[in-house]
Amino acid sequence: MTNVLAMDFGASSGRAIVGCYEDGKIQLDETHRFENGPIYFEDKLSWDVEKLFSEIKQGIKNSNQKYEITSLGIDTWGVDFGLIDEYGDLIGVPMHYRGVNTEKILKRISDFISLQDLYDSTGNQIMKINTLFQILSIREYYPDQYFKTRKILMISDLFNYMLTGKMAAERSIASTTQLTNPYSKDWSKKIVDNFNLNAQLLPEIVDEGNQLGSIRKNLNLGDIQVINVCQHDTASAVLSIPATSPFLFISCGTWSLVGTELNHPILNEKALKYNLTNESGFNKTTEFLKNCTGLWIVQELRRNYHEAGIDFSYEEITEMVKNTQDTVCVIDTDDDLFNEPGDMRQRIAQYAADSQQKVPTGPGEFFKCAYESLAQKYFETIKEIEDATGETYPEIHVVGGGSKSKYFCQLIANVTQKNVLAGPAEATAMGNVLMQLISLGEIKDVAEARKIVANSVTIESFAPLQKSKLVEE
Repeated sequence: MTNVLAMDFGASSGRAIVGCYEDGKIQLDETHRFENGPIYFEDKLSWDVEKLFSEIKQGIKNSNQKYEITSLGIDTWGVDFGLIDEYGDLIGVPMHYRGVNTEKILKRISDFISLQDLYDSTGNQIMKINTLFQILSIREYYPDQYFKTRKILMISDLFNYMLTGKMAAERSIASTTQLTNPYSKDWSKKIVDNFNLNAQLLPEIVDEGNQLGSIRKNLNLGDIQVINVCQHDTASAVLSIPATSPFLFISCGTWSLVGTELNHPILNEKALKYNLTNESGFNKTTEFLKNCTGLWIVQELRRNYHEAGIDFSYEEITEMVKNTQDTVCVIDTDDDLFNEPGDMRQRIAQYAADSQQKVPTGPGEFFKCAYESLAQKYFETIKEIEDATGETYPEIHVVGGGSKSKYFCQLIANVTQKNVLAGPAEATAMGNVLMQLISLGEIKDVAEARKIVANSVTIESFAPLQKSKLVEE
């Protein structure tokens, strides 16, 4: 048996999950779970990196108590990063994408490059949270930090550096920055030059599967090899999808990544019009997708009620939604109104009133609005992807936390009028584990890895039962 450790960070929580590989199957065992909430540092919404690194160490310790761990891989969300100075120390605290101040920067992008040229050069969806815009914002508003910087490390690369003392940028996480070429998957000299950036700030890009080095001995965590997995959590999730033919995927967590896997980027007019992104997957494949708000609004609603003294489990929320027969308002889940933490009930009510829709009056209606609006966003995004690719896909693989809700999977099937295949729920951790096993020579390639997933987890199927009123409208 080979045991590897996946440190899987989402935007709201993290887990240490051991993957045990034996006889062609993988068994996952969660050994540590923790919250990943933002903090305020010098009045800026930020990531508590020191706390998160202590959670990594605790996850390793817990795992070592139960298993002999061969290797470790870290996957995280994209776009955010830390700044390293000439002494190898972290400058300040990494900013949180929900608190970035890039609006003025975005308005001046045309001084450097046209949006069409920016898209053609990077293939990335134009979003205010993108790393490029964050770096420009730091240069504008915090020049003392920017000019002290010697290396920029994405969050997962930063954690790897803290573990090993070695700096590198894994290709999939680098592709979320709007700083890489969509064809070569390397740093884009054109973007670096156009925006007058220092190319020396960007570390060497390495492929997934690269064995970065062992954990530093002074951490007293054992002789464990750190492997550059597909460090963008979406890339890890897609790697775990047990598909044998072209497919659509929805990786559903705090964010929803809706897309397909291609052998090449798509940079046509439709892709730009629909604001679709091209990111790197394993073996330099392209994940052609859109970043959409995911279960974030549901999570915030749940937090809002918790603060009011009412704790709803996800099972209770599902029952409430099922028992809410009235038609509810439909919101644009990607509207800036819903981007930052706050009272989602007030914001949904405001959106409904402004759009002359019925204002929800109770928790069942608020949660139903969130789920139905999210399914509608999936429907619209899938239509855009099919239009841009010229392909039609009969089924959708739903992975991540959202795949655990039978109600939500059936709703997606009804709204999209496509078959939904749900699972694995721990897709990012599974993909993380798979890449480590490929790197270690335990699994031959991705095709074999996906067969192993099919043997290791139960995939549930949902066929459309009825045409949704949302589609009819």
